[in-house]
Amino acid sequence: YNYLFARSNNGTFILRIEDTDRTRTVPGAIERLQDDLLWAGIIPDEDPTRGGPVGSYVQLSRLELYKEQALKLLDNQSAYYCFCTEKRLELLRREAIKCGQVPKYDNRCRHFTKDQVKEMLWKNITYCIRFKLASTPAAFHDIVYGDVVHDLTKSEGDPVIIKSDGYPTYHFADVVDDHFMEISHILRGVEWQVSTPKHIMLYKALGRNSPIYGHLPFNIKRGSKLSKRQGDIKIESFRKQGIFPLALLNYVIGADGGFHKERENQHLYSYQALIKQFDINKIKSSSGKLMPEKVLDLNKLEMANLLQNENNYKFFIERI
Repeated sequence: YNYLFARSNNGTFILRIEDTDRTRTVPGAIERLQDDLLWAGIIPDEDPTRGGPVGSYVQLSRLELYKEQALKLLDNQSAYYCFCTEKRLELLRREAIKCGQVPKYDNRCRHFTKDQVKEMLWKNITYCIRFKLASTPAAFHDIVYGDVVHDLTKSEGDPVIIKSDGYPTYHFADVVDDHFMEISHILRGVEWQVSTPKHIMLYKALGRNSPIYGHLPFNIKRGSKLSKRQGDIKIESFRKQGIFPLALLNYVIGADGGFHKERENQHLYSYQALIKQFDINKIKSSSGKLMPEKVLDLNKLEMANLLQNENNYKFFIERI
């Protein structure tokens, strides 16, 4: 959807590698991701391989930028040093659960004086940096769901933006990069909608305007939310089954709408047609259902198209 949106608006489609969570790094994952996108015909204008005017496109190469922006928030008192140990945080979690409350940080270090902070830094006590959440909810307009309001203070305390290992959290690195990469629109899963007010608050604290957000509903397969933990929905599994890229694209895109007219079940749209027809205002806010049998029907249509085209005939035979 990001690709179609960018193409239909003469925009730029960017691939950024978000790898600051070292505990979740998987060797070879970046290469597989790029290979899968290339196979599917989803070609970024800017990425780690091609480069671009706002690189680097790998977050681990941008650590100094995140530190610099975190210092800016410390200076304008939108953030603070937190010296709480993991043991204390665990005790807070247990106590909250015991009392039937939502486990969250109690913002204790937010209230330390400058002298207290200076003393703890002088003693080399381990710290992270937290962002001060505003007490009033940040409302925003979602281009798929309409006006949205979430009161974050009910579900979480002040969030960490720089971890004790010096690495940024996902939320902070993304906000910083979205600004410096001049991102105008963000389309992402609806599970991130609750975090959007936090991102907007971060933008405001940094003195910047936030991008326009649109959240996409879950896709449902066999009664449950589509998840990367379901092995048979990886692009690699479709490739091994002999599914062609255009068939897979039509299969996934057909679940949520986003087109000027209701798409016919048994019609395979070209890349050009998908881009031309796509309209962000037509995306449904209800969950889309993926019907596994449809991908085979679409694949048959793609094979028939390849057989009818002399230029693609040899390519098709080689694939078979």
